[in-house]
Amino acid sequence: MTVRTFLLAGIAAMAPATMVQAVPAARSAVAAFTPPEGPVLISRTVVRSLFDGKEVRATRRYLVWFRPDPAGWRLEGELREVIVEVPPSLEQFAGLERNRIEPGFFPILLDPAGRLKPRSDSPAGDGSSAKAYALAEMMIAGALISPNARNQANTMLGQVVMAGNGGTAWPEDLFNPARAEMTERREIALPDGSRGSINIAIRAEGLVPGSLPARVERTVLTDLSGTKRTSREIWTFERVKP
Repeated sequence: MTVRTFLLAGIAAMAPATMVQAVPAARSAVAAFTPPEGPVLISRTVVRSLFDGKEVRATRRYLVWFRPDPAGWRLEGELREVIVEVPPSLEQFAGLERNRIEPGFFPILLDPAGRLKPRSDSPAGDGSSAKAYALAEMMIAGALISPNARNQANTMLGQVVMAGNGGTAWPEDLFNPARAEMTERREIALPDGSRGSINIAIRAEGLVPGSLPARVERTVLTDLSGTKRTSREIWTFERVKP
């Protein structure tokens, strides 16, 4: 298989984190936000498909508290658990995610409707670009290609990361979704001149206006010059009893 094949596979894995920004909420339809008073366990699982059909699955769990703030709400919390599942051949790379730290992740600021506020430093999901880059490198490192081809692919991946211009890792209205389902399609230009598309679907379950949903799933289907990959991000919210 060619360097370009593996490059496109890497881009497909990276796209949700580096090229996909949050789908804007329908602001007029969002109810006033009333978060739980006690602690909440937030679990975020990211599932990425690899070029050979296998998957990388990473879960991070945070214990959080919603505090009133003059401009809305302030989400304070701490990381409680990290679980990473990869194919045996990539186990040596799983430590990149297990040991990844998120400096400045908390507090997360929300507006009165519970929407994520823009941050000048790093958005919720801090480190997502580095994580996506590491994942793409994992895919290339596990491929049976020459060292020279691998170096070329890694160089091109760096260009793709820069072209992605970052992006929010968590949907803007994750804590108070405007509606149960949202979809979006984007056409993108790749560094080699070819084009592709990204299809995004967000589904919220257990939706009660003004309250935390039970579950939110974002599915991203990328089609980059015929190389198709699917990734999923799943957030669950569980109230913690005293």
